[in-house]
Order: sequence, then C-alpha cells, then structure tokens
Amino acid sequence: MSRADCGTNVAEMLSLLPSGSQATEFSCRAFGSAAALSLPAPRQKPSPIESAEKQLHTMRSIWLMYHDVFKTAPENDLPASAAMYHVSRDRFSRHLNTIRASGLAVRTAAEAIQDDAPPALVITFDDGWAGSFLQGLPLLESVGWRATIFVTRDFIGRPGFCTPGMISAASRAGMEIGVHGTTHRMLSGCTRAEILQEFTGCKEFLENLIRRPVVSASLPGGDLNATIIDCARAAGFVCLCSSVPGVHKRLSSRFKIKRMPIRSTTSDDQIARYCRFAVHSEVMRWAVLETPRRVLGMRNYVRVRRWLLDRRKDSRELWQP
Repeated sequence: MSRADCGTNVAEMLSLLPSGSQATEFSCRAFGSAAALSLPAPRQKPSPIESAEKQLHTMRSIWLMYHDVFKTAPENDLPASAAMYHVSRDRFSRHLNTIRASGLAVRTAAEAIQDDAPPALVITFDDGWAGSFLQGLPLLESVGWRATIFVTRDFIGRPGFCTPGMISAASRAGMEIGVHGTTHRMLSGCTRAEILQEFTGCKEFLENLIRRPVVSASLPGGDLNATIIDCARAAGFVCLCSSVPGVHKRLSSRFKIKRMPIRSTTSDDQIARYCRFAVHSEVMRWAVLETPRRVLGMRNYVRVRRWLLDRRKDSRELWQP
C-alpha cells in the first residue's frame, strides 16, 4: 500500500467519527470506559483507628542484657560460664558511643513499657555485680543515661557483688533498681510458694533499702512459664524480663520482654545492628539451643552447661540452680 493510500484510509476513518460536541462526548465516554477497565481503584485513606493500630505494631524497643563491667580483667576465680558475660570498661564505653550514634532514646525498664513511650533502647544489668555499679554507672552518668539494675538479694555483700550502699547510691542517682530473685534459683523447678518467695523476698528488701517501689524484675537464667508470670503479677511487678533474644514490640506481653545478651566479645558492630533492630542471627541461635533446654529442663541444662564450660577446679560456684 502506498503512502497516498494510507492517507486516504485514515481520512475515511476520521470522517466516520462524530464532530463538535458529539465528538467530545464520544471521547469522554470512550476514554472513561478504558480508564475504568485498566486503572486500579484509588487507595482508601486508613481510618484513624487503623493508623493508630499500625503505629502500635511498629513501636518497639531493644533491651540489652549486661551483667558486669570490669576495669582491667574479670576476677580470676570466676567460672567461664559467668566470665563470658563480663564486659571490659573500654568495650562498654564503645558500646555507649555506638548507641549514642544511633539516635535511639535510652530509657529504664519502667519508662520503656509506658504506652506513650517512643522507640527506645533499654540497658539492663543482671545479678548485682559490683563492677556494674563502680565501672558501668559512672559511664552512663557521663552521657546522662539511666539503666535498670536487677539485683539478687542473697548476692549482696558477697565478694564481687554490690553492697547495700551501692544500691542506695545508684537509686539516688536515678538508676532503676529491680529484682533478680532472692537466691537465683531456676524458678521452673520451684513450687508456687517458692516462686513467690523468690520475688517478694528480694522486692521487700530492696524497697525497704531504697524507700521507693520496685516494679521490674528479670529471671535468673531467663527461666519462664505461665506460673512464673502469674506469680510475678501477684508480687506486684509491672514487667518481667526474660533472656530470650529479640525485639520487644509495643503489643507484646510486658511479662515476656525479650533482651539481647551481651558477652565479653560483643562488638561495636553488633551493638549498631541491635540499634537497627536487626537480631535475626541471635534469634536463630537461641532457637537451636532451645531444644536441649526443653528436653533437659533449666536446672539440668545449667548443670550440663557448667560441666562443659567450667573446667577450672579453682573457680568458685556462684549459685545453685
């Protein structure tokens, strides 16, 4: 077909179309029908309730579980199963610098669980080691942050652990003091009455010491079940920290708070990753170890772990599971 023939055919086709206002009406109907067939429906704006629910699901916090901070080296007679969670003062200082660079707000446990709390990072210490008071707290105070220190009552005054005076001074400085049991026993092997005593024995001692309510607790060994949670509520706590790694989300239970365990080898890069709420590898590792914990039970698991790690005969036994 020649170019002239093409032009003639196009002219004939155009002559068949309506003209003037009829053409406009035809075009609008045609293009409107095509648009109705091909274009997706406009997205509806979420309701205020849906927006609030989405915000609640995305509000989250990361909780770090420290134990002790030493100046030069951990105590010589510490068993390896305990020393692996003791961090040098220099490393702890670098961790704080990394946290500050992340821009996350640092809160205590009681502050972070409030309904209107923004995304935050919570620094906690377990057991009541002296180094967490003598080395860790001055570094926290230097940057204007507060931490939550969970204390085991029967450890107070023992070699390597805090004194009543240290606890009182930390409370006056704005640190939150919490409960980490009376004797540090694994609670899943205790009766209900024994679990309550583990909570209330320490809680009452600390409240009498610092003259203020003690409302937060953490679990020795992260040992947790429904009975333990029920006893924690009965004892008057508002939150309960486990040792399960992960991110605590706003709609999660306040009595199953996840925490990231900090070891002597935890790097600055790991802390930076935790500040981004990226904890998948630690969660997977914990899931693998959960099988022997369930099979053996927490008390036997702790005994086996000690047998594997604590080979030195001169290391002291800190507590009975």
